Amino acid sequence: MFNPGLEIGQILKNADIVEKFKCGNMGGMRRSKTTNTLVIVSDYTKGIYHDKWIGGVLHYTGMGKSGDQDIRWSQNATLADSDFNGVDVHLFEVIDAGEYIYCGRIELVDKPYTDMQPGEDGNDRKVWMFPIRPVPDNDVKKPPMFVFKDIEDYKSRGKNVDSEYAKFLEENKKKKVKNSSAVIPVQVSKPEPKKIVNAPDDIEAKTVNHKKYGVGLIKKVEGPNIVITFKSVGEKTLNYEVCMKNKLLEIL
Repeated sequence: MFNPGLEIGQILKNADIVEKFKCGNMGGMRRSKTTNTLVIVSDYTKGIYHDKWIGGVLHYTGMGKSGDQDIRWSQNATLADSDFNGVDVHLFEVIDAGEYIYCGRIELVDKPYTDMQPGEDGNDRKVWMFPIRPVPDNDVKKPPMFVFKDIEDYKSRGKNVDSEYAKFLEENKKKKVKNSSAVIPVQVSKPEPKKIVNAPDDIEAKTVNHKKYGVGLIKKVEGPNIVITFKSVGEKTLNYEVCMKNKLLEIL
């Protein structure tokens, strides 16, 4: 059995999951043959799949965004056979975008069944629902809107929960766009132009000692710069202010 070394409720980034489980970085069902695991993600921020907690059991929607889902296709088959195929299944939930909450290892508690849900294209299609729960049970954070005491509670409160949540996501998206497009004017003061310090004319033809280049003779003064002929490296043009401020040059 694979142990990812995670605490229940620990929040990871997507890259952390990839590193821990050696799986892909996309999708809600990610198979890793390296760790012999299946990572499943219940992401409530995208509104594509409609997962629900009923009586402590997560009814998890299978793989496939549009059209009827096939229980024998790809990782749907892996999850369906997880009771006997030896693959460890680990669950993460996303309640806030980009934050993956570790819910632990899970197992099927009942046979998968079919339901009708709208696909990514907006058309109703058949999906496979997998009744799963953490092993052992834990009290990891769950989205309150999608948690129901039992099937009766779901029947009374859960009828419109998916459409209500879709509206909630859409409103949040609009708010984010509005906030990101708002430009707050900021008055930026222009920096004062740097004052140019010219080298004094009377240092021309004087002997100097430079920390790096050694002894030399000032050949001429050109505004802020001085041209020096050094015995070791020949002619160099240096900034007078920089040399004096950093004590690189001594006039002998």
